[in-house]
Amino acid sequence: MLYPRAEIVRSAGAVVFDADYELVLTIVNHGDGNNTISFPKGQLEPEESIEAAARREVEEETGVVCKLLPDSLMGVENRYLSDTKRTKFVYWFVGTAVETREQKLESYEQLSVKWMSIAEARDVLSRESSRQLLDLCLKFLEKQGKR
Repeated sequence: MLYPRAEIVRSAGAVVFDADYELVLTIVNHGDGNNTISFPKGQLEPEESIEAAARREVEEETGVVCKLLPDSLMGVENRYLSDTKRTKFVYWFVGTAVETREQKLESYEQLSVKWMSIAEARDVLSRESSRQLLDLCLKFLEKQGKR
């Protein structure tokens, strides 16, 4: 299916692990009334690469500076946004935490950050697609010899 440029929203994010690949970084969105638990992501800025957007969004939403692993694009998720009648494409990467800084949230964002064990994250992630993404990342890390 072809999506005209005016009808798409491009976003990028990352599943970020600690240095030992035992903990995963999650965000809790308190602004949606449901405390949705997911991974950090957000829209690309004009002329921004998807990798740069993923790193920027992780840092803005969590304060964590991350390094994306080489060849770690895990997949592209698409969602229909009924409020704007546009289709959102989210490009997902795998990263590791490098440094922690201050969150840089937009005024409308109500996010908190939580490091979780992989088992805990799998149990509490709000979307099935997030659990599938976590599993893809773990398989990728195993192939890389990191787990």
